[in-house]
Amino acid sequence: MSKTVNFYLIKVNRLVAWCLLVVVIIYLCSGLALCGEFGFDRLIQSDTARVLHKSMVWPLIVLFVPHSIISAYLAFRRWGWIGTRTKS
Repeated sequence: MSKTVNFYLIKVNRLVAWCLLVVVIIYLCSGLALCGEFGFDRLIQSDTARVLHKSMVWPLIVLFVPHSIISAYLAFRRWGWIGTRTKS
């Protein structure tokens, strides 16, 4: 049985989404530690939080862009805005 491109897009999107979740959690926790909110400043030192927070910007962008593009594409397909190609 041949798998379609959509099958692989869904798999890639899920993998990117899980990685994005981890990066967002680290980004939020380090930001909260920098602000001293919710006791995160006791868990992570300020210098470590600053380094973590600054180093998570590019991974956040690199993971967010393909996740949003693939998700939008799959949503448009599901809603019927993008149809299957026909041979002419």
